[in-house]
Amino acid sequence: MELFGILFAIPAAFIAAAIYARLIRVVLRYRLITRISLWLSGVVLVGLLVEWGALVTVGAVRSRAIIGPTFYPIHLVLLLFALPALANILIVTKGDTMLGSWFMVAFLCSVLAVPVVLTQYGVAEALYGIDGAGGPYGQAPTIPMPGWW
Repeated sequence: MELFGILFAIPAAFIAAAIYARLIRVVLRYRLITRISLWLSGVVLVGLLVEWGALVTVGAVRSRAIIGPTFYPIHLVLLLFALPALANILIVTKGDTMLGSWFMVAFLCSVLAVPVVLTQYGVAEALYGIDGAGGPYGQAPTIPMPGWW
């Protein structure tokens, strides 16, 4: 099942990034929003690089031990916002050049989606085991659902 998630992440990221690249241009007409977006996008991408550095040097389990319980939520935030952050930076800094076109933004975001998704699988399996109920930190955190689900 994980193989399908990895396989479908690439075209899903391409489609989502293409739609995002077309829609975000309307919002980024405002200078204040553009500055805030660019700053937050830089923070997210630097955070992703720092996380990858920590994972390569000490691994997921040791990173979780050093940072504490907030490691996994931070990891998930970086996972969710890495692609929009890259799209924002490309659109704002490259503008109407070829690199800022919707196709190139979508392509580069789908390229980034591969290591981001693989990182998620690696971190989740290292911390919570292959089935989400083992590993050194027990069961994976879940989102509580309302009783009517």
